[in-house]
Amino acid sequence: MRKPSASLESVPELIGRWMGHLGMRVETRFQPSGDEEAFPNRLVVSGPDADWLAANRGQALDALQFLLHEAQGERDDHKLVYLDVKGARLFRMQEVMAMGRLAAERARELGSHTLGALSARERRWVHLVVSREEGLGTESEGTGTFKPVKVFRK
Repeated sequence: MRKPSASLESVPELIGRWMGHLGMRVETRFQPSGDEEAFPNRLVVSGPDADWLAANRGQALDALQFLLHEAQGERDDHKLVYLDVKGARLFRMQEVMAMGRLAAERARELGSHTLGALSARERRWVHLVVSREEGLGTESEGTGTFKPVKVFRK
């Protein structure tokens, strides 16, 4: 494990400094997601230039989050900060978890149900929501960055 250099508490100031160097004005604040196991340490980015980070399906936000994780030096999900602009990621988490619950219902009826290709974080949400259900299991299928998730009866 890498030596952590940026604590969770220092991340909002770090973002402000980095964005300031780019000439961007943003504010940050920690705000609970409602499911800290699935979406811990949610840091909401707002302000006049926050929309720029959310453009192009959040690619700049993903890049900033990657840099923050590198600065934090952690690999434990519960110690890393996760960025959100205008609640888009919170909404996506809720949407994917609802898909996972629906897949669980379908798997109970049919024996199994496969969801389409999802990112690693989205697959984690599905695995998490299904793990909360009795008698069901999940597995990611295939290779690559985006993979389908199969939900099945045990």
